Amino acid sequence: MKRLSDLDTLFLTLDNERYPLHGGGLLVFDPSTSPEPWTLAHVRDHLIRLLPVMPPLRRRLVEVPFGLAAPVWVEDPEFNIDDHLHTLGIPAPGGDRELAAVADEIGSLPIDWRRPLWDLWFLEGLADGRKAIILRMHHAAVDGMGGVEMIFQMFSAEPGGEAIGAKEDDWKPEPVPSQGEMFVRALPTVVMRPVRTVRALAGLGGVILQRSIKSATRSEDKPDTGSGARLFSGPRLPFNEIVHHGIPHKAMAWANIPMSDVKKVRELHGCTVNDVALAISAAGIRRWLIDHDALPAGPITCGNPVNTRTVSDTGQFENHFAIIALQLPVDAEDPLERLSIINAATTEAKESVKSSHTNVVENIFQVFAPGFTELVVNGLLAGLGDKTPAAFNTLVTNVQGPPLPLYLAGAKLERMHIQMMQVPGMSMIVAVFTYSGQMFVTVTGHRENTPDIWTIPEEMYKEMAVLMSTKPAKTR
Repeated sequence: MKRLSDLDTLFLTLDNERYPLHGGGLLVFDPSTSPEPWTLAHVRDHLIRLLPVMPPLRRRLVEVPFGLAAPVWVEDPEFNIDDHLHTLGIPAPGGDRELAAVADEIGSLPIDWRRPLWDLWFLEGLADGRKAIILRMHHAAVDGMGGVEMIFQMFSAEPGGEAIGAKEDDWKPEPVPSQGEMFVRALPTVVMRPVRTVRALAGLGGVILQRSIKSATRSEDKPDTGSGARLFSGPRLPFNEIVHHGIPHKAMAWANIPMSDVKKVRELHGCTVNDVALAISAAGIRRWLIDHDALPAGPITCGNPVNTRTVSDTGQFENHFAIIALQLPVDAEDPLERLSIINAATTEAKESVKSSHTNVVENIFQVFAPGFTELVVNGLLAGLGDKTPAAFNTLVTNVQGPPLPLYLAGAKLERMHIQMMQVPGMSMIVAVFTYSGQMFVTVTGHRENTPDIWTIPEEMYKEMAVLMSTKPAKTR
């Protein structure tokens, strides 16, 4: 039995029927490298052997009476892998648009909370004989980096090789605790909550003081870089509108960019891979806003998650991240200016995160009980969110995968697109995943408030071409 952290519990609290907080990985394979027919049954047998190194797949939630403490994960004695496996065909001609449409429909479906919070969809009918898998998991169980770490334990470095994480299975689930047992076990957590709240407030106070001093001592000849974006300070944009009628339908689109091109931009302009990802995201979003007559006069706010895992967290798949708040310069016309602004902002923001020695996201939700957070979410869905700015206008997350090709049950993984979860007031999210010499940039939105979503990755390609061919201006 394992109690959820405050951050994990947040994702359960925010989850609701219209805005479910599961994410997914869309993995495209070349089955021709497999020595055996690459079917769902073949993948199933492979997955069963790897369950020991993927604990979240056999754990389900148990709530604490009266919500006194965070829920716990327990080993599900009734676990049956076949309850989580599905198969589906892709309509002809099986290209990216058809694949994305099917992924949109699957991503919009709820996950059964009576079982471990995941499922797998085996997709056939892609062009060139390719096949795909969509693996969906709730964000309370894994974060982006944790999910990738867990998924890649299923893979091997060669078509016929042993999976990276394979080991003996000694799983022996215990009986699910009764509600009475859960109540008793929650009491120490209830007693310690005031202490944790004081610590969290102290952490938040330190961050606020640090930022106040930085703002007060900033020299006039060193203007704000845009790293100090404040929550709820961005303009109201179409993709920040809450969908009130029915269940929103996911919409995803992607760009596949060679890492050699990304590295060329990095070296040419003295920036980071994350800066390049943010810059092309800004360009794509700017194009979309212009096309929909919604370009604001100033920058928009952007959350940029940062992995906070340490060596001791290896093998822990739960949420370990902080969020950098940035201003994304969609108002700037010049691509080089946008990249320069972003580079300065991320450099300053990362230093701020390192020096604060606290995780603002975790501290905030240690202060407020889950019930209060749920009340806020319900207020947003009831209409309050239409009258207040979004916490962030958008979010751009960057997850680093392995640099070499990998194989799942013999089939070569060619690419992976991350389908992000969405929350009320923030429909558009960009997920960047690097793997085997490629950067896969996937935009997730809602069909209702983010139409024409393929415009965004199309503009990203154009932005990359400009950044590769334009030298930075010489400084005096």
